[in-house]
Amino acid sequence: MGQRRAHIWSGDPHVKSESGLPCDRAARSNAMRFSEGSGVDAVTEGSTQAKGAPPELRAVELSRETAARRHALMEAYARDVYIPAFPDAVIREDPRYWVDLLDAAEPPPPPQPRIEVVLLLDPEDHPVAGVTIEYYRTARIGLLTYIAVAEGARGKGIGRRLIAAARAWLDRTADAATPMLAETERYQDAHDDAERGETDLRQKRLAGLGARMLDFDYVMPPLRPELPPYRLHLMCFLRDGEVRDSLRAPQVAAFLRELAAALGADLTAHADTAGMMAALETRDILHLLPLPRAKG
Repeated sequence: MGQRRAHIWSGDPHVKSESGLPCDRAARSNAMRFSEGSGVDAVTEGSTQAKGAPPELRAVELSRETAARRHALMEAYARDVYIPAFPDAVIREDPRYWVDLLDAAEPPPPPQPRIEVVLLLDPEDHPVAGVTIEYYRTARIGLLTYIAVAEGARGKGIGRRLIAAARAWLDRTADAATPMLAETERYQDAHDDAERGETDLRQKRLAGLGARMLDFDYVMPPLRPELPPYRLHLMCFLRDGEVRDSLRAPQVAAFLRELAAALGADLTAHADTAGMMAALETRDILHLLPLPRAKG
């Protein structure tokens, strides 16, 4: 397999693949993206109690399904849950990339990550929600990317259940000590009052799900050569009762190099990413702090 996204995008954003999944020309965002109401449940900051996710929902890891069933479930998830939750193609990854990785007899070698897509199915086997988790094997770090929940199922504790499912997969694939990271937008980068309100609420909800911010100026590597890097918060999800208060800076730097290599990005090509890496070289540890909008 070549560079991570080189084979994904169609020239026509309306063309569909043979499996029926859309072929968007979107730039892949590695960020843990949340559209308005896309499934970060309204939990109180610091709460460890989910709001009663429906017990009849069944979790399935698509890597464990047959190829035919995997393709059918992914198509239904993309059509009914994922794309409606992320209507903006610029922040939506093509699900065929996930299917390609899951169909492979062996995972691609590093720097490409191992990947899993976990779906929650209703009693009729219809996807209601899903989460995508990646494991970067050289750095030994997990990256939680996309969470999507069907509109009628939001606010029922499903976001917490999805994060727990991603954590369980990472525990088995790596180990229980492996950090699970994610990205989210910064409040100061919001364009208007509505977006600022959404960002404020999102950070509070993420805090309630265990997210803490790493204390350095994070710059996401360019998603494609023609795109610039992008400033975000890099977060670490803690388990209920976990007392971890820092990560090793060299491990985070190794993760960023591996992520950039997977994306085909050059961290030295932009002043912001080069400066970020230089600053990390001066640090031994990175503290885990409350997200800015979750502080009181």
